[in-house]
Amino acid sequence: MLESRKRTVAILVFDDVELLDFAGPFEVFSSARNLTGDHERLMEVFAVAETAVPVHCRNGLVVLPAHTLESCPPIDLLIVPGGAGVGPALERSSLIDWLRARAQEVELTVSVCTGSFLLAQAGLLAGRQATTHWESIGDLRERYPEVQVVEDQRWVDSGEIVTAAGVSAGIDVALHVVRRLYGADVARATALGIEYDYWE
Repeated sequence: MLESRKRTVAILVFDDVELLDFAGPFEVFSSARNLTGDHERLMEVFAVAETAVPVHCRNGLVVLPAHTLESCPPIDLLIVPGGAGVGPALERSSLIDWLRARAQEVELTVSVCTGSFLLAQAGLLAGRQATTHWESIGDLRERYPEVQVVEDQRWVDSGEIVTAAGVSAGIDVALHVVRRLYGADVARATALGIEYDYWE
């Protein structure tokens, strides 16, 4: 039976993160509301980064994270976006270790675009089906042969880990997650609220 309990969502941000990769899911999760009573928010969403300094997204937008990796409270969902900053992030062992540890604690871990490379680097996609931005499919397959890379799908749900294709696919996967956790009616209402042509 689906629960209506409130969940906490942390979205990782880093320099050169792709804006819509995290802003799309942020908007979806922030907009999900209970359909009865006072229509309270079902998800508390915040950005988390390696340090407290402002993050410079791809194309120049600056974001101030609410938490650092160290100060991040317990969470239910972990969202890992992609972008040009993924390459350097793959070399930061403390970040990869944090992702690996947090993924063991949360209900769901979701990547968008090349965020899947960070999950693969942490060993979280070994033996699983996963996807990424269409331009990076071949690279993901080559770098991480233990991953069952899937093409031509907006998202791939492999249980406690869900991966999405690039950029706008983050909105689709976020709505999928809302539907999975709270039901189709909540997902439809959320899509309507943000005026998104729902993928159903």
